Amino acid sequence: MKQFKYFMWSIFLTFLACKPEKTDNRLLGNWYGFDADSSYYELYISDTVIILNHEKLGLAEYVYEKDGDKLVTTTPLFFERVWNLDSLTDSTVVISDTLEVHHFFKMHYEVDYFSSLRDSIEFYRFREAFITRNPRIKDE
Repeated sequence: MKQFKYFMWSIFLTFLACKPEKTDNRLLGNWYGFDADSSYYELYISDTVIILNHEKLGLAEYVYEKDGDKLVTTTPLFFERVWNLDSLTDSTVVISDTLEVHHFFKMHYEVDYFSSLRDSIEFYRFREAFITRNPRIKDE
């Protein structure tokens, strides 16, 4: 009987340890925005990484940390930039620094950048969908 209790206790602890953490990070997800020259870009944000997908520049990766109302981004070459997190809602994000202001809008679609990496066909479809989501291409 004592072994059974230990067994049940270990099962309970295993389930408790495997319980996914609930995050209150509203930055997570897929966002889009426009540069000053009207270039279209998207941001794909996980818990520690931001992927910038820019129509002219391609993909760029940043590690980020949210610290209160600050958003600190770092490139793989350790170039760091500190942004003010001016506004963060379920549908918009506004960040700024002394040089510029960026407005991002939430995107809702099934396949995102991170899940598309698991399958080459899905990644191809994802890249094609990025092109078709660009409003300037739709207008042409």
